[in-house]
Amino acid sequence: MFLPIHLISISFLFKYVLSEDILLPSFIMNNQSFSTSSSSSSFYLCHLHQLKNSKDFFLQGYNIINGENTGNVHHLLLYECSIKDNLIYSGLCGMYNAHFMPSSVYHHCQTRIIIAWAQGGQLNYNYPTDTGLKMNTYTQLLLEVHFESSIPYNHSIGIHLRFYPLDKKPKYEIGILTLGTLVHSSLFLPPRLNTIRFPTYCFNDCLKYFLKNQFVINIFSILVHAHRRATRIILENNNFNRLIDQNPFKYHQQENIYFKKPYPQINSTNELTLICYYSTRYDYSQAIYGGYNSNDEMCQAFLYYYPKIESFPLCLSLPVYKNKHLLNNKQKWTNKLSLSIKYELESNINHLSLCGDNIYINNSNQTIFHKKFYQRSMQNIPQYSYTYVHFSSFFYVIIIFLLISTIYCYLLAKKHLHSFSNGGTLSNSTN
Repeated sequence: MFLPIHLISISFLFKYVLSEDILLPSFIMNNQSFSTSSSSSSFYLCHLHQLKNSKDFFLQGYNIINGENTGNVHHLLLYECSIKDNLIYSGLCGMYNAHFMPSSVYHHCQTRIIIAWAQGGQLNYNYPTDTGLKMNTYTQLLLEVHFESSIPYNHSIGIHLRFYPLDKKPKYEIGILTLGTLVHSSLFLPPRLNTIRFPTYCFNDCLKYFLKNQFVINIFSILVHAHRRATRIILENNNFNRLIDQNPFKYHQQENIYFKKPYPQINSTNELTLICYYSTRYDYSQAIYGGYNSNDEMCQAFLYYYPKIESFPLCLSLPVYKNKHLLNNKQKWTNKLSLSIKYELESNINHLSLCGDNIYINNSNQTIFHKKFYQRSMQNIPQYSYTYVHFSSFFYVIIIFLLISTIYCYLLAKKHLHSFSNGGTLSNSTN
């Protein structure tokens, strides 16, 4: 059985500095049957890790362990469990493997994301000065790693946590807020489209509820996340002030965006809109659903901020479509049908707001989410242009340009030669 590695080093000031490694155990890393038995092109492995801290710790930063071997790691998440039970689990996880997991782990350890890393991201991360991520005593953490197609054999994958000295407490506690939509949501992308827009919201009522008494949070870093068909991701507030615009979005280079002081701020008057753009031009016969696999799609953003707001790890929305019967692959797709359904989806104004903490109550299916139905006016959804030229079209444009240039040069040369044959010069001088 995997044993956690605890390292204690001494700094130059002779103060104890704690660090801790959280790794997927070797017995599941070396079990290649996970990749061969998986019914999809990707799969999830999880390991539950128990911190042994008898006092509160504050995380100063972290490193991705063996970052050079993360080529087939799609993403890595670290969750804080919401209960103190001494839980034990290492193995397959994710929604499609929930039946493998103890119900208490599935219900209480997959909501509060405290570290998010995606393919191509930075391998070393330091929080701003005077800030730290609080780890309560005897906290249990769930490490989730999403692999694509296979596990790197005989390589450790995980996170190296670096804590402040025990006698130092940072001025501000860090929080992480997840925006977007639920992974297994009604996100639906018809095939054969150059672009389709999918907006999600952190509605003002949610921010009013959690940011009371003129409370203001400072955003110092953001990680946006989607899959292969995403082309652009925008995050902005209700005044159309754009916090980020990743254009183009690069699937294999999902890096944290860092802000400089003064940091962007959010208060109770704001509303946040996360817009994901996708292209399905290379999908011809199958629509794309929202989901966990790399061939599905996601639309999420992780906001790193301070000071922390308690019980507010999620601020999501779900589109509520009128004609759900259209969202299926049991039809013969044509360009006309895809455009028709695209219009139907992008014209949707109905959304369900979900914010708060997705903690299950007494092992039931009930959570303490704040839920509310909204009708979002299309006038409040900004339109952004998206230009795409297919390679074959671009090729023909170049050919036509070269042909016109050749004809022009031929006619120009013929004119000068005619002038020269009549006693002139190539420069038309008459001396």
